[in-house]
Amino acid sequence: MSVRKFFAIALILFLFATASAQLYAQVHSSSAYKYLISLEEILRHLEFLTSEEIAGRAAGTEQAKQVADYIAGEFEEYGLQPFRSVSFYQPFTLPAPKGGKTTGLSGSGTSYTEQYKKVTGESSAQSCKGYNVVGYLPAKKKNAGYIIVGAHFDHIGSIDGRFYPGADDNASGVAALMELAKTFGKRYLEKGDLGHNLVFAAFDGNNYNLSGSRHFASRLGIPASQITCVINLDQMGSTLAPVGKNEEYLLVLGVDKLKKWQQEQLWFANEYFGIGLHIDNSYYGSPEFYDIFYKLSDQQSFTERGIPALLFTSGITKLTNKEGDRVETLNLDVLRRRIELIYRFLWLIE
Repeated sequence: MSVRKFFAIALILFLFATASAQLYAQVHSSSAYKYLISLEEILRHLEFLTSEEIAGRAAGTEQAKQVADYIAGEFEEYGLQPFRSVSFYQPFTLPAPKGGKTTGLSGSGTSYTEQYKKVTGESSAQSCKGYNVVGYLPAKKKNAGYIIVGAHFDHIGSIDGRFYPGADDNASGVAALMELAKTFGKRYLEKGDLGHNLVFAAFDGNNYNLSGSRHFASRLGIPASQITCVINLDQMGSTLAPVGKNEEYLLVLGVDKLKKWQQEQLWFANEYFGIGLHIDNSYYGSPEFYDIFYKLSDQQSFTERGIPALLFTSGITKLTNKEGDRVETLNLDVLRRRIELIYRFLWLIE
């Protein structure tokens, strides 16, 4: 063997070993912050969001603004920065109802003209204000791409003396958003080594034609080509609509919009870290319902602009839009594991 060939082989082996070591370090470094995803914190968020004082979080109400204030306070505590603004708040005008139907996964098909008047107290079709809450963590490099993680916080509210807590829809998604913001905020404050700019957005106005996320998406100021993906968290806490016999499941729609290596990270994280969820990306094996369901939540505000977007959900259940959608009906341990999976996945692709 020639000296040149020997050194070429040695170099290849060295590079392979170095790459393997770097990959191993990247995979296992996520474990340093996993402990921050706690049942106690998840429950704290859920109990606040579903409390009678918050009255169901209907968009345009004082209670919805209290939720926005709560989320903004959490973002600040986690070390997030306002996104392209001096404030975490992104106010917008909720559309005056015109007799249309509610939308979102929670969309019951009821007239939101009637719902709007009942929850806002308006006797005529006047508009009122909603508030998105948006924070971000900057990447280490200035030319880095973006990943957006979002969840809507509004729900039905209280109508005719009937209180709709909305624990699964979508206090569970907001709790997941908070835990993800907290873990990556801790990493940013300690290491400052993020590969992507991470944007965390809590959307108002989901039940009003996705008005909050549409307002946000229309004012991003970022080319679609710079956004790796959007991760939308909507109804994350139930185990009442399993894909098969396993109640420890998670529906992930839109994963085909990602690059192949990014898609593989989801299944890798689930298996390698022993999270053990049954991941379904077919919506119960029905292409027709997949297409319908995928367009029903805030990811639609981004896909219609050519931005890859994923929906993480446990699906619509018999309690969706019912007074019985309460914290005690959620499977908190499975919710925690779902959050961990998304955390590991986000760590690997960012």
